[in-house]
Amino acid sequence: PLGSRHSQVGVGGRVLAREMLPLLTTTCTAFHAPATAVHAGSCVPPARHTAAICSSTGSAGPLIRSAFLSLIAGQSAFALATEVPSLFSSSPDIFGTLFDAGFLFYSGRLLAGQAGLVGGDEALAEKLAGLDCTCTLSIGREPGTWMPKEWGSSGARLSLPLQLRFSEETADLGFPGEESMTGRTARQLCCPGGGSFVGQAGTVRVEPTGGAWSVKPTRQPGVGELRFFLDFPTEAARNDVTLPAGRVFFSGTCVDPELAQALGPTPGDVFVAPGSGVRLFGEGGVTTKRTDARNLYGALGETFLILGRFSLGPPPPPQASEDETPQQRAARERAEDEARGRAV
Repeated sequence: PLGSRHSQVGVGGRVLAREMLPLLTTTCTAFHAPATAVHAGSCVPPARHTAAICSSTGSAGPLIRSAFLSLIAGQSAFALATEVPSLFSSSPDIFGTLFDAGFLFYSGRLLAGQAGLVGGDEALAEKLAGLDCTCTLSIGREPGTWMPKEWGSSGARLSLPLQLRFSEETADLGFPGEESMTGRTARQLCCPGGGSFVGQAGTVRVEPTGGAWSVKPTRQPGVGELRFFLDFPTEAARNDVTLPAGRVFFSGTCVDPELAQALGPTPGDVFVAPGSGVRLFGEGGVTTKRTDARNLYGALGETFLILGRFSLGPPPPPQASEDETPQQRAARERAEDEARGRAV
């Protein structure tokens, strides 16, 4: 029966259990994102326009998943070759045709992204390229997280400000790339100098080794999903809250300045990118990936756990020096005035 838990559908001479459909999708707790690791603490030199990014996990799971998706796409395409003509016969297989068409579309879309054939919202990305800003992480227990019960149970939070530069340089994430970040291609994210917070033993330095960013298109023209990640070489802890070592993912929303102008004033916190006028809305989500035997180390998709949230704001203004000239002071004050006016 159509609603049976154990119903099966024939695809290209093979039988696919319908229960496999949820396993192919990315498992997530609130915000999306899969994985791989950048080995670049700062922007690449101008002479080099592409940075290679290797896998952070070293697991063959994502490649197995790609092979499995390729198999399903091939089987579905083979089955459709006979199912589509049957629609014009006296006994059409409507359910089987829709089922295989859905699998073919889903598998083909993911594989195209992994191969770098599907890009992001380049118009919005071009306007954001070159942006310097402050990203403040607020790590702590959030509703709906799948982190261990003892993690963040005290209500403590780890606040970590980082200076980011959304570089225009291309970053090659390799195959199969990051499904949550337009697949294989992205742009480099620089975090010069890292950041720090105050822990039980004093000041704790945190220095990401690099990252990447992209803008995913949405169904609403002019609105994109800003996705980026940073690789943290070591774990950082404050009380019972930890920022784990490895890849940490960020997800937010950005709006084209022309659409933003048409919408008028927007409630809530908004950071307006200087120069381009792109609006970056409110707080975004911070997640980390869990890859273990429960999802065959990524072969059945990735599981993401909510770590907290983040906000974007203007970079800190230039600091005054003892031998500052009047011209330098005037330039610094203009920069401070500009920085104060960037957040609406």
